[in-house]
Amino acid sequence: MSAAGQRTCLVLGARGFVGSAIAAEAARRGWTVLAVDKDEYDAAAGSACDLLVNANGNSRKYLAAQDPKQEFDLSVRSVERSLHDFRADVPVHLSTIDVYADASSPATTDEDAPIDPARLSPYGFHKWLAERLVEHDARRRLILRMGGFVGPRLWKNSIHDLLAGVPLRVHPDSEYQYLDTRELARIVFDLVAAGAEGMRLNACGAGTVALREVASWIPGCDLSALPAGLPRERYEASTARLAALRPVPPTRDMVRAFLDECRTAGGIPR
Repeated sequence: MSAAGQRTCLVLGARGFVGSAIAAEAARRGWTVLAVDKDEYDAAAGSACDLLVNANGNSRKYLAAQDPKQEFDLSVRSVERSLHDFRADVPVHLSTIDVYADASSPATTDEDAPIDPARLSPYGFHKWLAERLVEHDARRRLILRMGGFVGPRLWKNSIHDLLAGVPLRVHPDSEYQYLDTRELARIVFDLVAAGAEGMRLNACGAGTVALREVASWIPGCDLSALPAGLPRERYEASTARLAALRPVPPTRDMVRAFLDECRTAGGIPR
């Protein structure tokens, strides 16, 4: 598709938290990058590319309950539009482990396990619908179901709140998986290079870390004033399939390295 063998990667949401890491890794690996955000979308429509990475999906889970029509547009309608607005050899769709009704254990998050959409949260249901659109419209696609993230430009989640001194909205014993966005970007291009088209994969750090432990790594972080009754959550998707294709870094290592980077930078790197 590209002249003289030059590969083109079009990144939707290329200036966002996840998309900026994808665009940077594509450029590092020698791809020609087409960075498309909301303001450039209409002008870029009709473009052809070897790889289309849609990093433009909504990640605000609460929005699906508060305004399901808007969240449907952001998570489902926008995906269908992108599949038809751009001519891509391989679309890479960034989804979420919330497509599993029970995302608390590797035993309940096998990528090929049947999913009952009636059991999903509104957010998970919309993300599940978007995956079906991608599978219907693109034979050579890659679907990555993601967990939590750290990395430059971090702007929300519990680790952001701990760093910013914002009270947690979940119990400090909640456990999550995390990847650095830059590691996700490396995973994307490693999988593309390995010919993993047609696969669904959980893209998460190996194992979990409790927020209470993360707080202990942040100087001055104080959990003593948290209110009672905060919900306790646990998210741990299976990483066995991804680990069979390339190494999966431990969640704890990803988080500790990011916190070290924050200390060196005097705050969240931009």
